[in-house]
Amino acid sequence: MAAALTFATFGALVLVGLGSGACSPEILIASSDSGGAGTTGGSAVSGTAGVGGNGGTVGSEPSEAGQAGEAAAPEAPRLLADSVADFALVQGEHGWYYGYDDGTSASYLPMTRISVITTYTPESGDVWECWANDSAHWTQIFQLGAHGNGTDTSPPSVPVLERAVRRWVSSYEGDVKISGEAAKIDVAPMGSNGVDARVVVDGVELYSAPISGEDAAGLSYELTAHVNIGSTVDFVLDPRDGDDHHDLSRFTGVIARRFHAIVARRAHSGSAASWLRPAPWRPRPCPSPAATARRSNLLRRPGGPSESREHAPA
Repeated sequence: MAAALTFATFGALVLVGLGSGACSPEILIASSDSGGAGTTGGSAVSGTAGVGGNGGTVGSEPSEAGQAGEAAAPEAPRLLADSVADFALVQGEHGWYYGYDDGTSASYLPMTRISVITTYTPESGDVWECWANDSAHWTQIFQLGAHGNGTDTSPPSVPVLERAVRRWVSSYEGDVKISGEAAKIDVAPMGSNGVDARVVVDGVELYSAPISGEDAAGLSYELTAHVNIGSTVDFVLDPRDGDDHHDLSRFTGVIARRFHAIVARRAHSGSAASWLRPAPWRPRPCPSPAATARRSNLLRRPGGPSESREHAPA
């Protein structure tokens, strides 16, 4: 019995299969889809929608995902805030505010004075502009970090606890990833007993880590949280045990929308969208042994279809 080739074209995708009674899986000849294409029963890939199977594909917009199948594609990342890149000497710019508290988030107050870092001079001789409380306290926040004021301090400061607080106010609702680094900048030998770096979301402390007085390498951190529009994310630098000597430290924070999968589902059969969309192409299933036997008997039956036909019925 002769076999005939059948061709099916779907955009730039060309499939070839065996005609007649063949039920072998089709062979992918070529595809110009840069994002990839799904084959029968294929896994999810991004790009222009290809041939849907029991797994289907996800294209530039949700499409028919095979036969009642599902497919997932990652959502594009989105950076919400970066404490270093967003730093400004204007309160509220990029959603950032610079202030201090006395040990609790409820006591937060914004700083009102712009100054330069006075507690430390880098080897480069650079002058670091910063936010400051007033001339009677060491509390300062600059692009890379901060310095708090403690109850154990040095002149001209007066002994009072002021934790340096870099605050971001959310304009986004959803799950976020918060990450960054914390390390000492001023590592004068025997000069500091260390600091505590804290991350506080809506008044609830979610992260805390001690940084020793001479730890210039520091650490990196990462945590997840849920925020609402108007939520506050505070990066708090706390002088350990109230001792603020040589406490200038690096403390950065990056806030990004957390990844979630976008799932494309087959439209309900009764919806308007399902009437407008063409039905997805599906391969013809292989006949069961019983169906094959019945067709064989039909071909041999007197008066039945001629066995000399080139194309047997499917």
